[in-house]
Amino acid sequence: MQNGSAGKADLQIIYLFLASSILFFFLKFLIAGTAVNYNVLLYGNLLLFAVSWISVRMSTRAVVHKNVQVFLRLVYGSFLMKFFVLAIAAFVYISIFKKQVNKPALFGCFGLYIIYTLIEVRTVLKQSKKPNA
Repeated sequence: MQNGSAGKADLQIIYLFLASSILFFFLKFLIAGTAVNYNVLLYGNLLLFAVSWISVRMSTRAVVHKNVQVFLRLVYGSFLMKFFVLAIAAFVYISIFKKQVNKPALFGCFGLYIIYTLIEVRTVLKQSKKPNA
């Protein structure tokens, strides 16, 4: 059961990544000259995909564990890993580009973060409602 649930979660994250990447790629050409830096959105999407994929894998493993300490370690580890990787990435981007920081793209990445997190939480909650075998 663990592999099936993890596979479904993986597919949902992959579909979101592909759909948003294709959307940003085409928007870059269709709406040229806007204030949004689409490269920031594409790289942010790639980072969010990688971090969310690892986080989903950790969370789906946590749900099937009978040991409470392992469950908590995986869930908190997933959250902390996601938080610190994204905070460091934002800090590096802001410190490198200082006055050229593209705020619309950062807000777009924040919106992507919310979508990735909703998919992760929904998937893990669905898995937690299933009886463990």
